Amino acid sequence: MSDMDNIFNRSVSRLGFGCMRLPEGQDGEYIESEIEKLFDYAMSHGINYFDSAWHYIDSQKMIGKYLTPKYPRASFILVGKLHFHEDTLHNWKLAMEGFEKELNDAGTDYMDLELMHAIGGEESLRVIEREDFWRFMRELKASGRAKHIGFSWHGKVDDLDRLLTEHPEVEVVQIQANYFDHFTNSRFANGGGYDTYETVHRHGKQVIIMEPIKGGSLAQVDKHAEVKALFDAADPTQTPPSWALRYAASLDGVLTVLSGMSNLAQMEENVRVLLDDFKPLMVSERDMLQRAAAIIESKRPVGCTGCRYCMDKGCPAGIRIPNVLASLNTLHQYQDLRIARKAYYESVGEHRPVECLGCASCERECPQRLPIRQLIREADETLWAGENYDIWANH
Repeated sequence: MSDMDNIFNRSVSRLGFGCMRLPEGQDGEYIESEIEKLFDYAMSHGINYFDSAWHYIDSQKMIGKYLTPKYPRASFILVGKLHFHEDTLHNWKLAMEGFEKELNDAGTDYMDLELMHAIGGEESLRVIEREDFWRFMRELKASGRAKHIGFSWHGKVDDLDRLLTEHPEVEVVQIQANYFDHFTNSRFANGGGYDTYETVHRHGKQVIIMEPIKGGSLAQVDKHAEVKALFDAADPTQTPPSWALRYAASLDGVLTVLSGMSNLAQMEENVRVLLDDFKPLMVSERDMLQRAAAIIESKRPVGCTGCRYCMDKGCPAGIRIPNVLASLNTLHQYQDLRIARKAYYESVGEHRPVECLGCASCERECPQRLPIRQLIREADETLWAGENYDIWANH
């Protein structure tokens, strides 16, 4: 492998362009003129890391149309991801077809980095082990069509530690990381707690950070007067997103911090914070963010600890009670109805609280003695936006 093939011997931009949220119009179609402007701005302002996946709608086709034909291939780093789940790439033939589609759509004959996407759940780990997709990834690298390999993680830290011990061929791990989950040890961090970061770093792997602003939820925490006072006292010129980005980029061993930028204003701000005028967090600023996280955590109106005792015997209506309660807390913590609704729709599953049978078995098992039946009804009344939420949420 030449130095230009090895991305670790190249200057990787501290800010990476996550291509999952490219700009769309009211009809759900990509606004290609805006996408081209974003790619051009990125390349002209120091962003050289482009994160994509075969199932991010047609984002790789946009890369193949507006990035790879316009710029020398060695001038940017292209990352792909394969989704090894039962309903997608569950055997080698399908996986290879998926990889070939990535290359074809992106207009390239290799990926600088190929990741196993969103592994950590029982299904993905079962499929990967059963089909020996570890060997599949090693062979992609040996062929030269994937210069480096790794995975993005959404699972338990014990499983992560085991996999990194058993598979030293892994070079990169993409994880969720943000100051709130790190400082509060959030039970709803979905594999994004500090112990996840520490495990990857301890194994000596390169770290890619996704969701540094926690899906956008940390962008408006200054609506809480106490948090705003902390931010203003530390540096009134910094925005809530900039504090979150600087925290993520200041962690040791971070290759790049991803941001799913969907408009030029977001990109300009992120370039300013992470590329043009990056300042690693000082100890005093880190302490300030820890205090801010504690304030945000205190805004949880529901004292659910995520123990799942209410679920141990199974809700007869199939309601995912801790997820519903977490969505209600999200609304109060981050003061953003859109973010809370997104969390609700992504986690509620097939059974809404309106299907509650009123049996109260959950309340009898709850160590916090929460009025669960009342709370889940409140969550549904506040956060349900109809069956066509997917269309509504994007605009």
